[in-house]
Amino acid sequence: MATPYTPLLYHSNYGVGGSDFKTLFKYLKKYNLNSCGIVDVTLFGLHEFIKYAKTYDIKPIIGTKIPFIEEAGSKTYLLIQNENGYKNLCKIITNISFKNIDINHIEEHAEGLVLLSNSKKMLKELGPSFAMKYYLLLPYHSIIDNTFPPVAANEIFYVSKKEKTLYKLMCAIKDNAYEHKPGMPNNLLQREKFSRVFADYPTAVRNNIRLTEMCDYIPENRGWIFPASNQDLSEIIRSNSRNLTSKERRRLDYEYRVVVDTGFAPHFSLVYHLKEFALQKGIGMNVRGSAASSFILYALGLSITNPLKHNLPFERFLNPQRSEPPDIDVDVEFNQRERLIKEIYKKFGSDHVAHISVVNRFKRRASFRETARACGISPRELRNIKNHLEEKTIQDIHDMSESIIGYPHYFSCHPSGIVITPKTICNYVPLYPSPADQVTHLDKDGVEMVGLVKIDILGVRGFPELYLSKEKIDFNDPKVYQFIGTAKTLGCFQIESPMVRYMLKRIKPKTAMDIANAIAIIRPGPAQGGMKERFLKRIKGEERIEYPHPKLRNALYDTLGIPVYQEQILQIAHDFAHFSLSEGDMLRRAMTKARNPNSMKDLKEIFFSKAKTMGYRDKDIEPVWDRIRSFSSFGFNKAHSITYATLAYLSAYQKFYEPLKFFCQVINNKGGYYPTGAYINEARRWGISILAPDVNKSEEKFTVFKSSLLTGLDEIRELSTGTIKRIMKLRPFKDGRDFFYRARPSIDEGISLIKSKSLDAFKHTWPELYFLLLDSKIPRETIPDFIEKPPKISDFNSEVKLLDQLKTIEFIPEKHILEIFYPKRNVYISDLPKKRGARIIGTLITRRTIRTRNNKLMCFLTIDDETDILEVVIFPDKYNSGKIGPVMQIVGTMQDDSLIADAYTILPITQNRVEERITYERFAHRA
Repeated sequence: MATPYTPLLYHSNYGVGGSDFKTLFKYLKKYNLNSCGIVDVTLFGLHEFIKYAKTYDIKPIIGTKIPFIEEAGSKTYLLIQNENGYKNLCKIITNISFKNIDINHIEEHAEGLVLLSNSKKMLKELGPSFAMKYYLLLPYHSIIDNTFPPVAANEIFYVSKKEKTLYKLMCAIKDNAYEHKPGMPNNLLQREKFSRVFADYPTAVRNNIRLTEMCDYIPENRGWIFPASNQDLSEIIRSNSRNLTSKERRRLDYEYRVVVDTGFAPHFSLVYHLKEFALQKGIGMNVRGSAASSFILYALGLSITNPLKHNLPFERFLNPQRSEPPDIDVDVEFNQRERLIKEIYKKFGSDHVAHISVVNRFKRRASFRETARACGISPRELRNIKNHLEEKTIQDIHDMSESIIGYPHYFSCHPSGIVITPKTICNYVPLYPSPADQVTHLDKDGVEMVGLVKIDILGVRGFPELYLSKEKIDFNDPKVYQFIGTAKTLGCFQIESPMVRYMLKRIKPKTAMDIANAIAIIRPGPAQGGMKERFLKRIKGEERIEYPHPKLRNALYDTLGIPVYQEQILQIAHDFAHFSLSEGDMLRRAMTKARNPNSMKDLKEIFFSKAKTMGYRDKDIEPVWDRIRSFSSFGFNKAHSITYATLAYLSAYQKFYEPLKFFCQVINNKGGYYPTGAYINEARRWGISILAPDVNKSEEKFTVFKSSLLTGLDEIRELSTGTIKRIMKLRPFKDGRDFFYRARPSIDEGISLIKSKSLDAFKHTWPELYFLLLDSKIPRETIPDFIEKPPKISDFNSEVKLLDQLKTIEFIPEKHILEIFYPKRNVYISDLPKKRGARIIGTLITRRTIRTRNNKLMCFLTIDDETDILEVVIFPDKYNSGKIGPVMQIVGTMQDDSLIADAYTILPITQNRVEERITYERFAHRA
């Protein structure tokens, strides 16, 4: 009978190996092997390895390969024996990831680890630190003596022999050395083959089994880990929950019990302290998503939304029947996020904070490209692959590339997730360096596996500036709601896209719930489910508001009898079938994940069984079940929608009452639905003057300057951050010569500064400015007499200057472009609602194309002029993608506030170039 053994040295496809875990564990079961070790240089694959091990009931043994290079052919491994060993392994791997391979560091952190090496020199040097837990690795060392106990283990780079090609491919893609020694098996061995390979080394085989018994630690969640807090949650709540109603007090007490019972009270305390810390730095912070369902977070000032007011069940956020931690994701203003993260590192200590990682996997295009590269095909050849390669070669590359789809490609930093720990973070997880600070080897699921709770801090462009003074805002101002109902909400957070503005005009919001519905109903799920059309019909009175059962009225009242939100499933299950809200949430989650008819059938039986205990018959239950089943896969998060609706109200409030500050923030955010020029034009329509940049007055960003908006220097193309800071530090400047000699912009920067009109206040002509720029770049003694002073040449005409300014800062501050180049027009956009058929000229803001059910392209445009914006619909029979340009003339018919295009053309922006200007520019570049 073949001897049982453990394959100790498996290299996964997260490292240098060629096989995935699915294949590995399938073969482990097939070969009747009950344990397996992993020895990647990193722990990126640890979570998936342990997950598969639990699924297949196979004992996982965790270790790493130490990449020593002192001795050719040296192979050294560490395996963890216990919890201390795991902590020390994390520290050693962190050191290696930061390129600090230090034998002394390994010796200092040897406790709880087992050393394996084929190098006697390494065993002699490191062995004493490992308290007799070290082994000579066979078959990679063939001379055995009694100095070191041997252990039998072959390196596994691929599971089955047929995957050898896959291993070679991954080596080529990752630029790893292909490890192969004739006669040395590198695949997973069956028991019989292992026994034959090591037949001459029975002691080594016995030590393999002994090692398996010794290494008995799996990193897993043994209790959630949070940084220490000076205040416990009960104290924080007491100091922030005065003047509550009895209903609010009951909700608060209930939530507190659940939070404490589930062990997450320290997490709530941590997020509260982060909010207070951000507030000290002048940074607003608000939770997003289901966290807005928590009254505790509302009472602590972390949420702008009162969940009781909007009937938001706490169980959607934190369900006592679920084991995973609640997601407390927070939004901050986009421009403040990096600053806040840096401050958090300072507050808690850089060795207690880290970003979490993301595993980026091969998709079809990347896998084909990388496989082709590994086969020696250059990117240029790849672009013309059919012309350069035989058809069989293409097929071979395609077949190989298909095998690695889903394999780990590279690792990066999570865009928002961080973890904060009470002890040094590499006690819990290894780290690696990245441009975005240190990053954990484990992803979001991996850090949760070891008991760490991530916090997502998201930078949101358009986060309302008024958030910090929200206590002073009237959230029921009828004037603001009336304004929102006009849909003049360009620039307002979450409610500026064409479709949301279309919904706002029809809903005419009077509450935050109305705004939330406008935001939610256009999401892909409800829209694809046909809910949007039915909702609009009910708003217009074209369809009667009905409920599948009277018991559903409470859950569906806010959405006119149409299910839109995930929370409505909880409420329906609770009101109709007497589920608890926790059970209702479990039902929602199960329905969302149900991937086959049998799973849904089981859930249906549970729902019917509970409903029947309430006295309902099948004919009563069926329509209710159909209603929740049909929208369970696309329901939107109500708490998130309400939160963003309230923030949208704040944004609209500021636009209505403080337009100057509003537009300054919106333009500086650079992240709205539309490009900067659209907000510049909208600001002008609100009566705000836009000033050109000025090197003596402009800051880096847009600023409010004497009731106008002054363009920031970072709007100027080619102008580097370093030059901007130098200009701001050295000013004021007396004239152009003083500026060019002290600020020292490059030739390209100088030309852009001239064209942006940021030097016009010096009263030089543009030819003079070009010569002064040139003069600052050429040593005095080399300047010929004939260019000592600029010749008397007249300035460029205004049209040329405006066009140059447009190209340099992408807008014209003083006027809308149509006022300059097409001043005489018969019809303006503001006239169109009164005209059914029209011919209009507008500048393109955005365009979006979609494919119809017949697979034909159609196009949606947003255009504007100095009076308003307009949505244009171009159906497939009229659409020609080559005829879309920056200025367009469109002929069409008005329908529902949109222009249905019958014909359209691109209009030119004429430019009479002045030969002198071109000459000066070329001369300056030659200098």
